[in-house]
Amino acid sequence: MTDHPSERCPFCDAALPAGASIVGVDRLLGLPGRFEVRTCPRCGAGTTAPALAEEELAALYPEGYGSHVGGRPGVLDALKRLQVAAILRGAPFASALDRAPGLALDVGCARGELAGGLIARGWRVAGIEPSARAAAAAGSRGVDVLAPTLSRATLGAGAYDLVIMRHSLEHLADPIADLRRVREALAPGGRLAISLPNYASWQRRAFRGRWFHLDVPRHRSHFSADALARALRTAGLEPLEMSSSTSVLGLPASVQYALVGRCVAPGGLRLRALAAACCAVFPLTWTLDGGGGERDTLHALAAAAA
Repeated sequence: MTDHPSERCPFCDAALPAGASIVGVDRLLGLPGRFEVRTCPRCGAGTTAPALAEEELAALYPEGYGSHVGGRPGVLDALKRLQVAAILRGAPFASALDRAPGLALDVGCARGELAGGLIARGWRVAGIEPSARAAAAAGSRGVDVLAPTLSRATLGAGAYDLVIMRHSLEHLADPIADLRRVREALAPGGRLAISLPNYASWQRRAFRGRWFHLDVPRHRSHFSADALARALRTAGLEPLEMSSSTSVLGLPASVQYALVGRCVAPGGLRLRALAAACCAVFPLTWTLDGGGGERDTLHALAAAAA
């Protein structure tokens, strides 16, 4: 194992502990290696080691990565459309979409399913997506895919009325730098909508290296609510709303990892079938996930700071 090169938290600058809080393996896709996550004692953020440069991240997403692979048309695609509709009705989108449609940027747009839901509401949507296969699918849905990463995209200053980072911020090599790029790209009155795993949740504490949302080595940063708010403010953004919710997959998949040690349906049609099964037991999952800030998914709505 490789120690993390920094001894300080990237979000609050507190000294990091000498040892790893969690040591995990890739249970989703089975990539080789053991990965440390060091947890900040001040803001509760986690940072994955070894550190990687942006150009090294592509190797973590092989051909079968779930969000890059489509299923066959039919019932499962219909369920995906229902899921997108539910996402757009919930936090953080309910507040972000209470305005006339404009130009949106979806960072990590994958196959463009969420963006397609926005397009159906009258929005124009650009995307950032590193997978060429997923980007092509997004383009077929009307998404203008600009570049594989924010650092390689030409974003007009003040161009976007809405920027979406739904389960993408935690994947970035330098989230603060990319949040600064987003801040510059937001139009006056524009909003940034973020959803990501809640590293402060009881599920993370209970399952540790077998927590589904840990997803090392792809998740480079692990956010508590405090760490997310600090990251936003450091980048010149002001949190307007913060909340947490229960994900459909998180708890059932963590139980699977605890029992089997790996994902039995890492991508494609099998993953969608598993997701459909998780939908069926969601009332139980929601009940078990508790309340307050303990739920497994964080949401934030932010705007450029004055």
